[in-house]
This record gives sequence, structure tokens and C-alpha cells, in this order.
Amino acid sequence: MQSRIRRLVIAYLVVLTAANLYVYNYATISALFHPASTIRLNLYGDPQIEGDAKIRREPTVGRYDLLFNDYYLHHIYKSTIAAFRPHYVVTMGDIFSCQWISRDEYYRRIHRFKWISHQIDSKNGSLSGNHIYYHIAGNHDIGYGEETEPYHINRYTNNFGPLSREWLARIDGGIHRFAILNAMNLDKTRNIQYRRQAWQFVQQLVVERQERPDIPLILFSHIPLHKPADACVASPSIRYQNDFVEYQDYLSPATSAYLLHCLAPTFVLSGHDHNGCQAAHSVKASASQAVPLGAAGKALHSSSDLCSLALEELDEFQTEIEEFARQTIAPATGFGDAGTNAWDTLEVTVRSAMGEFDGAAGIFDIHTSRHYHPSSPQRHARAFGHNVLASANGYEYRYREVLLGNHLAIRVLLIIDVVSCFVVPAILLLVL
Repeated sequence: MQSRIRRLVIAYLVVLTAANLYVYNYATISALFHPASTIRLNLYGDPQIEGDAKIRREPTVGRYDLLFNDYYLHHIYKSTIAAFRPHYVVTMGDIFSCQWISRDEYYRRIHRFKWISHQIDSKNGSLSGNHIYYHIAGNHDIGYGEETEPYHINRYTNNFGPLSREWLARIDGGIHRFAILNAMNLDKTRNIQYRRQAWQFVQQLVVERQERPDIPLILFSHIPLHKPADACVASPSIRYQNDFVEYQDYLSPATSAYLLHCLAPTFVLSGHDHNGCQAAHSVKASASQAVPLGAAGKALHSSSDLCSLALEELDEFQTEIEEFARQTIAPATGFGDAGTNAWDTLEVTVRSAMGEFDGAAGIFDIHTSRHYHPSSPQRHARAFGHNVLASANGYEYRYREVLLGNHLAIRVLLIIDVVSCFVVPAILLLVL
């Protein structure tokens, strides 16, 4: 009997040790056979860090949850950054759980986030690395268009940088352009100043794309592009208050059509939809028949017609632009192992890093295609679950999800670890 108990205890300890080793080294294990690339980005979706409001609601449980969640998210950032060694670390928006927090609480959460995202250590010392951090503003950071306030905008930009920005990266002799959009103010916004700034950036990108269409564009947007109801978990829902956006799952059809036609991004990387999603967008340059624009004699027949419209015209002719989009943009579809050549832009919505969604980190790689030949298909993409492998114009793009595990399973493991520290020695003393 005692020998059987000893064997059971040993087996239990072996399984428990293996589980702990995996949890603490999951990113290193995931990176073991991950192919090398020229440019790598680590993407983290919607951490939505909570704070004082949760403690007021649930004083004891709230403090425990905040402590656990901070360490959980910190482990995700730190482990995947160390294992995959990215060039860029991008948080896809909704850094905080609410934009309506006090100044003091805001700065407490910034300090927590810097530790969570592995920018500072536990002693507030800066951590050096070869990667650059970028942050995208989400609806919980600055609000939707109806609630955008200068105060929210200013304190965000003072601490996280511009709402819209771009940079170039050299990839094996070529160049890629990366651009972050202020998606929160692209559709109808109460403070027109911020909407004009958002669109000025987009239209400057359009000019750059027209001058150098050969440079692939990777676009970042907290809010995903418009898609049909069955394309992802989220639905194409927009609510307005006083004619300004109060809530939206996707960008409006007109805004999405403009971005697809006029920027022609190779990839769009978005957040907001916590479940994650992959979709292919196919765009034709011309409509089957011209769409008249009011009584001014103007019409939409080609991409260039749409790209020449001013912001006021984009608002005035929403219905006409949506009709043009129906003629020129195929409904976004998913794709599987069989793959698809029918795409102009691929979109990956990054799954949330929150524990409820398994603590996801997205790894996005770009490198020159080893199999590219001018006579081969210019574009091809396959999806394996939430992982994507795509080729376009001589480059390969790879997106991969790395999951830590559901927070409930991790909590249970921690409890078992604590209990085992007391129970296992007691059992061994009894049977030895």
C-alpha cells in the first residue's frame, strides 16, 4: 500500500512539474522551431488593464485579480519578447479598461503597464532591448468619436506618442512601409479637429502610395475594416449619438472602401474584436457602372475617383460610396488550408491578450520568399486555425498565435502548487 502511494505521489509530482515547466517556458518551446525572418513584430491585443474601480466594487477579490492579471500579462509580454526577439512590439489598443479615469489612476496604470509590457523592471529601471515599442489608441484609451475629448487625446499622446504615425523598414534589400491609423476618429467625430488630423494623415499616405506603389504597406488600426456578419465573431454594427459614433465593431463601409482602394495595404493588423479573426479582401479598380455623385456631374467609376474626394464629400456621399464598394469589393471571406489567390489585402484581427482569451500574443514575420519566381502567382494565402501564411510580390508573411492558456487553468495550477507544498511533504512523511 505504501509503495503504491509513493508511486502515485511521484507520478503526481512529475505531472505537476511538467505543467509548471511548460507554463513558465511555453514561449521558448513555441519558438524552438519558428522560422527565422528579416522583420518580426510581436502583437498584443487589448490588455484592458483594470484598476481602482474594480477594487471599489470588490475590495479583496479585486486586489487579487489585479495582482494575478498583472503577473499573467507580464509573463506573456516578457516570455514572448525574450523567446521571439522582435524588432517591434505593438499593443493593438485598449491598453486600459476605461478612458474616464482620474489623472492619478491614469499614471498608476501607465506605471503598471510599463512593467507588464517589460519596459521597466520591478525597481523602475528601464530595460534595454533591440526592439521598439509602438502603441495604438483604442476606444478605452481615448473614446469613440462621440466621446473624444482633448483631455483624453492630450494625455494619451503625451505618454504613448502620436495617434497616427508611420515608419519604413528595410527587408532584404527592399522596403516596407508601416502605418498606424487613428481609427477612433476616422468616422464621424464630435471634435472635428481630431477627425481632420486623422484624415490628413490618411491622405498623405495616399500621396506616398501613389508616388511609390511598389513599397508594400502594413497598416495598423484598432478598429477592423468592415466585413459581413458571418466573417468574424463581431458583427458590422455602428451606433450613433447626435450623428457621432457612439459604438462600432468595424469601421464604416465608406471608410473601409477608401482605405482598401486608396491605400491598397498588403496587410491590415487590427484589434478590438477580442476573439481574433482572419479575412481576405478582394478589390477591383473599376466599377461595372459609374455611380453618380449628386447633381454636380461627378461620379465614382474607379479607385482614383474615390481617392480624389475630400472629407466633406466622403460624408455627403456615404450611400454612393457604399454602392461603389458593393461593385468593387468582394465581401470579406475567411480562408483555410486550401488557401486563396483571390485577395488584395489580408486582415488579421489580433486575439486579446486577456486571460479569458487564453493570453494570446501574435507573431508577425516578413522575409523575402525563397520560392518566388516572376512567373509564379503573385499572391497566395493559407490559414491554419488562427495562423496565416501568405506570399505577395516576392515576400512571405507569417502570422502565428502563441497562447499561454486560459487564466482559470493557470489560477488552478497556482493553487495546486501552493497546496502541494504542504500536502505532499506530509504524505511522504507518513509513508516513508
